[in-house]
Amino acid sequence: MKHIATIISRIFDPFIMLAIVCTILLAHTTVFIPAFVAIVLVPFLLFFIAVKTKYVSDWDVSNRQERPKLFWPLTAIEIINIVVFQLWFLIPIIAAFVGFSLITHFWKISGHAFASALTTGILVSRFGWRWWPVLLIVPIVTWSRVVRKNHTLTQVIAGALYAWLIVFFFL
Repeated sequence: MKHIATIISRIFDPFIMLAIVCTILLAHTTVFIPAFVAIVLVPFLLFFIAVKTKYVSDWDVSNRQERPKLFWPLTAIEIINIVVFQLWFLIPIIAAFVGFSLITHFWKISGHAFASALTTGILVSRFGWRWWPVLLIVPIVTWSRVVRKNHTLTQVIAGALYAWLIVFFFL
């Protein structure tokens, strides 16, 4: 079971989930290629470098104290990108990430549950209820995080609920 949970955690990694939704949202813009590079590829590369150089201990940033030193610079980069490319429709994603970064100062909320719920919520709100099957990703991801003992049930539920509240209020 733990092996299957690990595979699920990697497939539905927060960076992958957020990259997918940003790519879908950016696909309908006139600045797709430069925005994709700035908003998706550059933060991914910086995160990859942070893991490889041991700036953070692991890919999941399991140590809650390490999260702010990574999340705040990435958030700043994304805010700058939104302003430069004038992609105001990405503000809810950044607002959600800012809130997540604030919460992580006090509690280890699940980033995987947060990202999967935010991504699926945005897809359903943007493209309609015919996309409802993507919502099934959230319980699968939360199950995997609990089975791997990365989070408690409360932490994964809080991550998903927080993201869905952001989607509900912003979108």
